[in-house]
Amino acid sequence: MKDINIKFVNSILDALECAKEVLVLMPQLPPNMKPVYLRILNVIYKIANNTGRSRVSDISKESGLLLPNTTKVINEMVELNILEKFTPDFDKRVVMVRATSLGEKYIQKYVLSFIEGLEKEFSKINEVECMIMIDTIYKVCEAIKTVYEEKEPVKDITNPWI
Repeated sequence: MKDINIKFVNSILDALECAKEVLVLMPQLPPNMKPVYLRILNVIYKIANNTGRSRVSDISKESGLLLPNTTKVINEMVELNILEKFTPDFDKRVVMVRATSLGEKYIQKYVLSFIEGLEKEFSKINEVECMIMIDTIYKVCEAIKTVYEEKEPVKDITNPWI
């Protein structure tokens, strides 16, 4: 029975490795374009369609990036003229973000067309199977995190090198 469980765990890890390899198949990006920029552009597109406004804090939450990292990436994208930041008239304390014309071009070419292609291919898979897969991936991720956290040694605050 133990061998079956080990084989099962190894099959799960192999499937996760396969999923990781899929990210390599994403479209070739232009020079100076990082994959995280597509993640941010996708989030901005989704938020803009839902609320019409993209605040830096909302982008951070939706992307799963920490706020300081999100701010850094957005600033890089502003420097590359992919995004622009602005403050709305109704609240000058809030920093909003929108895609420039170059950013809109990237959203169309690298986000929407890629997602549309995936949508076409994914439609060939039973929707229930897709939902189970999504749920299972999150559960497996949480299980792996739990095991990792249990194995992580407790830090000795008197000795920061441990």
